[in-house]
Amino acid sequence: MSLRKKIIGLCVGNILLVAITISGFLIVRMNALTDDVVASNNTFSELVGQMSSDSMTGQMRKRMMELTSSNASLANAKFEELEKQVVLLANMTEKIFADPDSYGLRKVEPPVADNDGSLSVQFLHSASIKDLDTPELTERIGLLANMQDTLYEVNRGFENMASDYIALEPGIMIQADYISGSKFDENGAVLPYEADTRPWYQGAKETKKPYFTPVTRDAHSTGTGIMCGVPIYVDGEFLGVAGAGMYLSDIEQLVADIRLGSAGYACIINQSGQVIFSPTESGMLMVDVENQTDLRATDNLALSGVVRSVLAGSKGITTLEMDGEKYCIAYAPMDKVGWGFLTVLGEEEVKEPTNNLLRELNASSKQTVNSMQKTVQVSLMILIAAFMIFCLIGAVLAFVVSMHIVRPIRILTDRVSQVDGDNLDFTWELKNKDETDVLANSFLAMTQKMKEYIKNITEITAEKERIGAELNVATKIQADMLPKIFPPFPDRTEFDVYAQMTPAKEVGGDFYDFFLVDDDHLAIVIADVSSKGVPAALFMVIAKTLIKNHAMSLESLGDVFYRVNNQLCEGNEEGMFVTAWMGVITLTTGELEYVNAGHNPQLLMNNADYDWIHAQPGFVLAGLEGIPYTSEKLMLKHGARIFLYTDGVTEAQNTSEELFGEDRLLDSLQRNGHLPLQQMLEAVRADIDTFAGEAEQFDDITMLAFEFV
Repeated sequence: MSLRKKIIGLCVGNILLVAITISGFLIVRMNALTDDVVASNNTFSELVGQMSSDSMTGQMRKRMMELTSSNASLANAKFEELEKQVVLLANMTEKIFADPDSYGLRKVEPPVADNDGSLSVQFLHSASIKDLDTPELTERIGLLANMQDTLYEVNRGFENMASDYIALEPGIMIQADYISGSKFDENGAVLPYEADTRPWYQGAKETKKPYFTPVTRDAHSTGTGIMCGVPIYVDGEFLGVAGAGMYLSDIEQLVADIRLGSAGYACIINQSGQVIFSPTESGMLMVDVENQTDLRATDNLALSGVVRSVLAGSKGITTLEMDGEKYCIAYAPMDKVGWGFLTVLGEEEVKEPTNNLLRELNASSKQTVNSMQKTVQVSLMILIAAFMIFCLIGAVLAFVVSMHIVRPIRILTDRVSQVDGDNLDFTWELKNKDETDVLANSFLAMTQKMKEYIKNITEITAEKERIGAELNVATKIQADMLPKIFPPFPDRTEFDVYAQMTPAKEVGGDFYDFFLVDDDHLAIVIADVSSKGVPAALFMVIAKTLIKNHAMSLESLGDVFYRVNNQLCEGNEEGMFVTAWMGVITLTTGELEYVNAGHNPQLLMNNADYDWIHAQPGFVLAGLEGIPYTSEKLMLKHGARIFLYTDGVTEAQNTSEELFGEDRLLDSLQRNGHLPLQQMLEAVRADIDTFAGEAEQFDDITMLAFEFV
């Protein structure tokens, strides 16, 4: 018999024997009446709740679908308007070249640096054109110049347009934009423009219809943009492509401004199944610039099905589980660019109106039940008076009996209090065959599990210490692989070099290198692996070794990166990649040949001040096999300095999550760039540390400085 039954049976039994005959019937009827009221209220609440849930949930889903469709149409209209403007440019160009006798030959000016920041129309051409004065080119340029007023007005009248342009075979174009100052090299010469290599040109030419490029980050601002190209044909012959690019700030703001409930939001999926605009900072529908995921291939089959449907042109609304929560997702296509518009709301928020109604009904039911219970209590008070005499007798009996029953509990309490600190031994000899035995056995099992847990914790702690020791060894090995003896070439007086690296973890992914290819050529390298920790360090070792081995063959730097990229792509199942910048200086002439594989622009002081080394960045290493790389050249003056760095410098953050940025880096070099190389790097690092303050370093910080004496 259980302990509860012993107490109730001995203490209350004799009371019930006397009272049950007198009051039993009355108590049963009162309880039955109370139960009937509670059951009736519960049935009513369930019925109303079900009806409300169906109605309110349907209304919320309808509202979500209307919101999604309307915003998808609004966003789609912006791309339709962009295409409409480009089609207008293409049609007008076709009209001019189909009937050239009706139009005169006009003149269009090349870029003017003083026009930077103002809207202007400029003439550009390919580097392959050596003579612009041939009769055929003169006529074609003169006819094309008739479009410059239209280009100007289209750009001025279209909000968020970055530039509009017309490019014709065999490499001539006119363009209206606000950045004429960016079209010059460091010597003031107009840069050539290879329009036929651009995605908007190639896409329109290949598809023979209006073509939208993928979203790209604008090279002259921090925003994103998209370009549209429309092919131009005259008498069935391909003439060229009209195009325009617009910033996507309005689309991004449209997504950010959508609010649904307390946590609902919207996002946009591009034609590759990737999230390109989303206000959320976590979960599957966040924007991840570095590791963009095709949601059509995700393991979440319900989500991948929604993405496939909306990209196929369907719209609808469904409920699915994502990131450990249930969500209601409405989706509608953006047909013009093949994207999808999604709105997301937690399922609980969809049901919140119904839950509020049910809470009100429950409160009302409780009031009814409480009123009924008060009536029952009044009736029971009459019975209590009769029970008082019997309770007094029962209390005396309970006291005597409890003295016998509680004794084992007191003994158990004393034994438990002795278990403390390192003493986890517990024993139990009494056999009462009630709950005290069950409780004692449970406590015995608990102390045994605690002993096992302490043993496991001790073993885990030892293992963590072993792993920490191995990471320390790995950190030292990585540091030993980078050149760290300065000056590295004490017998060479025509140059100086100094470098330093501080990894964000025990083992980092950045690296630098410098070495003599031969007596007259010095190579300098800086790179950043797309990860951290031991995997990044291993990938770094491979990349560093391959770059140096191929550079020693005195191939062009474009060939060096081409071969290194192909070898790094082999067996790269983890999808890691490397951004890298490499230069080779001819020490007798000061000629610098350099190549960039997706790395930050580097800095050069060739006169009195530092400025960026402008180069068209190539694709990252290990990203895609077979990618070509092109090197560029410039001449170094004596006293020139080159500053190389990784993104850990410009992306260092302070406690307000502000970035150190390129402007602060350039300012630091202007102030400290004439110090000895070691002091210069230490001064730049001090500026970074001062800016970051107490913020934790989240990326490797690597810098290298070279001086041509």
